[in-house]
Amino acid sequence: MIPSFPPTPLWRLEVVVPKHAVAGFETALEGVCAAVTSFGDDNTPWRVEGYTDVEPDQVAIEGGLTMAAQATSITPPALTIEFLTPRDWLAENLAAFEPLRIGQFFIYPSHYEDAPPPASIAFKIDAGTAFGSGTHPTTGTCLKALADVAKSKNVGRALDLGCGSGILAFAIAKLWPAKVLAVDIDPEAVRVTKQNVIDNKLLGRVQVATSVGYRSDVVRSAAPFDLIVANVLARPLINMAADTAASLAPGGTVILSGLLERDAAWVASRHRAYGLVFVRQWLLNDWATLVMRKPETDD
Repeated sequence: MIPSFPPTPLWRLEVVVPKHAVAGFETALEGVCAAVTSFGDDNTPWRVEGYTDVEPDQVAIEGGLTMAAQATSITPPALTIEFLTPRDWLAENLAAFEPLRIGQFFIYPSHYEDAPPPASIAFKIDAGTAFGSGTHPTTGTCLKALADVAKSKNVGRALDLGCGSGILAFAIAKLWPAKVLAVDIDPEAVRVTKQNVIDNKLLGRVQVATSVGYRSDVVRSAAPFDLIVANVLARPLINMAADTAASLAPGGTVILSGLLERDAAWVASRHRAYGLVFVRQWLLNDWATLVMRKPETDD
């Protein structure tokens, strides 16, 4: 039976700004929104959108936008606030989520009653409050990248950074006899992953913890890693490049995702600056996943 939850009120906030100001306005909205995204190109102004389930304080938000405008030397943009009709988003997602086959992986929801296909690597994951049901291009290409890496690499210790639902950590645990650490900055993602570990019978194989990037003691004590997968966003990947390189064992591999194709060269270049070598790129629907390697000490 698919559970039902109280309808969730949601507000959408939007400003239109030049490309050079996008980062400043994303930062301004990130302070009041649960999710922020941007759309645009070199020829048109960019639309920065934020979504929140808390009724927006328009005066306070416009104050933050004014500061962002001053910092980026533009006229303060008009703020659009739209109330979206409350809906039971989680129940709708659960009902719409059908089993998904990605290569050898088979991801199915809890209401799926048939047996997984023979010889598949199966996970039970519900679309819900943590990112990672396999339907997003970045998750799918990360799974394909992991399967490709498994053809030629042994992994004893692995990190899933920004684990969401835990799906990539589970893939690692199924592909290798590895100790897997799954971490996320979001406590809800950590809660969901812990439950998914139980549901997928991976207790003792996958450890789950809260961590802001590589900063927690649990991550530091587990490093260095033979494999890191980080499906987050381009800007955090850039900011963590030095920590990523330092946390990889010699010969270790990192899978970087959550970035648009247009940002792939930027992300790869930043990691090359810390000694990592480009191996392969996976592309799907304008999203990119990069595979990079830390050379052996005698390379």
